[in-house]
Amino acid sequence: AFNEAERLFSETGDRRNTLYARLGRIRANIEQDQQMLPTISAQLAEALDNDPLLQGDKELRMFCLIVKGDIDTETDTAAMRQDWTEVQALAQELGSVSWQYRALAQLGIAAFYDTDLELARENVGTALSVATQTRDVGTQIRCLTILANGFLESRMFEQALTYLESAIKIAATTPDTGYQFTPQELRVQALIGLRQFDEAQRVVDEILRRARDTHRDAHEATILALAAGIAAARNDVGLASAILNQATKIAEASGLTRLLAGLYAQSAEIHRTNGDLEKAERSAELAAESTQASGDLWAVPRRLQMLAQLQTARASYADAASVYDRAEVFVDSIIGKATTVLEKTAVITASSQIYSAHFSLMADHFNDPKKAFGIIEQVRGRTVRDLLVAGVKSTPAAHSAERVIPRLRLKLMAARSTEQARTLRNQIVMEEQAGWIAPGVSVLKTTSMSPVQIEQVQQTLAPSVLLLEYVLADPRSYCLVVSRDASRIVQLKSKTGIEALIVAYLEAAKAKGPALREARGLYDALLRPLRELATARTLLVVRDGRLHLVPFDALRAPSGGYVAETKTVLYSPSATTFYLLMQEKQRPRTAHRTLLAVGGIPYFQSAINRSGLSRGDERGKFADLPASGDEVAIARAAFPGSDSKLLLGPSATEGAFKTAGLDEYRLIHLAVHGFADTTFPDRAALVLLSDPRTGEDGFLQASEVVHLHLDADLVVLSACDTAVGPLQGQEGIATLSKAFLLAGARTVISTLWQVDDNSSLFLMKRFYAHLLQKRSAAVALEEAKRDMLRTYGSKAIPYQWAGFTIEGAATQPAMLSGGAN
Repeated sequence: AFNEAERLFSETGDRRNTLYARLGRIRANIEQDQQMLPTISAQLAEALDNDPLLQGDKELRMFCLIVKGDIDTETDTAAMRQDWTEVQALAQELGSVSWQYRALAQLGIAAFYDTDLELARENVGTALSVATQTRDVGTQIRCLTILANGFLESRMFEQALTYLESAIKIAATTPDTGYQFTPQELRVQALIGLRQFDEAQRVVDEILRRARDTHRDAHEATILALAAGIAAARNDVGLASAILNQATKIAEASGLTRLLAGLYAQSAEIHRTNGDLEKAERSAELAAESTQASGDLWAVPRRLQMLAQLQTARASYADAASVYDRAEVFVDSIIGKATTVLEKTAVITASSQIYSAHFSLMADHFNDPKKAFGIIEQVRGRTVRDLLVAGVKSTPAAHSAERVIPRLRLKLMAARSTEQARTLRNQIVMEEQAGWIAPGVSVLKTTSMSPVQIEQVQQTLAPSVLLLEYVLADPRSYCLVVSRDASRIVQLKSKTGIEALIVAYLEAAKAKGPALREARGLYDALLRPLRELATARTLLVVRDGRLHLVPFDALRAPSGGYVAETKTVLYSPSATTFYLLMQEKQRPRTAHRTLLAVGGIPYFQSAINRSGLSRGDERGKFADLPASGDEVAIARAAFPGSDSKLLLGPSATEGAFKTAGLDEYRLIHLAVHGFADTTFPDRAALVLLSDPRTGEDGFLQASEVVHLHLDADLVVLSACDTAVGPLQGQEGIATLSKAFLLAGARTVISTLWQVDDNSSLFLMKRFYAHLLQKRSAAVALEEAKRDMLRTYGSKAIPYQWAGFTIEGAATQPAMLSGGAN
């Protein structure tokens, strides 16, 4: 059609429309003309510079830039950015709202390739918001697809699938949009990531049929690459290799640079599987070179990791170490550009294996504890570290967005019809997705912090404290053991073996069994190989992966006793975080009041029990916690002459807590309901009472906690599941307790599972008694656990006491003053 239009306009001497038709033809054939794209882009650039018609006709010039921008998106990120910047300016000048925001979305892609996640998120999110309001279906689909691709790059497959299914659903209700190849292809990637291979293969077959029927070579090559991935994941190497050869021929013929980089990487993996390491290394080098040449900086570290792994397999250890160093430079650059918690966490989650593999290389072939420490501490607990160094800020847009969701939930609690409830719930979902546009917490950009050296951490450790930093890996895991005057790396069982022991232990403990055999198995795997344990009184544990779910003080020694009976155990997101928190304790204080305590909430009769509907979950009703009021009374009695504040019963609203002057208190105790969310960590919450007057729904979510300004020595979260959440690679675990550390608390006590009300009361009563004896919070908590073990003997099962855990700078006495309990 474009060819015919171009001919007809040319015959009539209509140069403007001839050029329009020619540009339309080029744009329609981008996928078929991949090899010619750089040449076509150069020709269009020359025309834009020299053709008087394109310089004087703004509408035509904008269309030419759109076509060039589509081409450069495939080939040249820098040129792409220039194209879409000018499109946006011209669209604004011409009053074209749709193209103004489509250009903004495309600039988001450019920012993503440049690893500027903040700008990418802001551009695409804003474009999506406007497209939704104006019902611009094409831009909605494009933006949802871009966001999903960002989640895929961060290996957040479930979140990606949510966005992709939304895009596909919108397209299905708008037939003019045509078949959505790209969202469907990304959907296959997400399904493979989730190991849902049967469903992935079904979608592959559908896309492949569509691509061949419509002669879409680029999509055929893309989907063949995904099909090869499915075959490889099912261990059918022969089929994977055959499919990959088909895809590579199509990609080479069409000049698909970015796709070729991925195909080279897949070839490297297949050669490795077949035992041809030399060919595998060469393919990996091509993959890394092609990826960097294509401008896809996100993928460079992953390609370099593959190359380093192959060099390690070929015993080229020094070369591998150099390549890992190079990969980490790229990762650190990406992390450094990220300015929000979400962005940093996404990068760290996606790149965690690079650091664990590099650590393994140092441990196995160089035996260099200092270098190994520097590698793992470069990224472990990085978000907490950066916030401690740089502080927290919130944008006005983030604060405004944060206020909308609680108000919508309050309306939903009062909804009278299914349709009204569904409408409000959809609004809540859209607002939660808008959190990608303006997430609540930003890290202030500062000069980069010099890495904390192992010697600095050692100076912080008391002689009786032993730092145990774990790295889980296959075929071996490791523990970096650091004391005040020595350090060494100890090899442990494989990650697979340790994780199996963890699963068995948690099943037994949460079933309220004694878990003796399981606790002994974990002790043998994690602690028994450490000879330094004999002289240590305090264990400072930096965990990795599923170890975040394990109460180390509940492990059982060969003597038959629990670790808690002879050692004090505390945790930290990283050794660097512990060092910074200890330094933080030395600075001048602003908190001048002692205690803020919350409890005794009348949940059963409150509106909060309509929360299942309002939150879109099935948690059911919240029961009253009779002993929680007693907990508050115990905390208050520990400090009878101090300036304390209690939020009890009906006064324990979210609004009252937030406005209580939180930075004035050195101790905050919350005896309330709580829950984790293993998919969306920001939804984890402490449950208070709603307050319609202030627009607070009663759910103090993790995303809100990090906005609070605390100056507390200690926060006690006597609530369920406050130390659990989704695992995020070397970043650690997303928990409510970490949110309080980010908000300014130096030490946080939290829970690994649901806590029995009476057991919690016993432990808290004894905890405060020991705290008043000038013990550190860590020692006071461990002494309380020992009291329970001495009082109840074998009847004191781990479920009742081991769930309480403590992290932060808890090795020194709390700076509190109180009276007799």
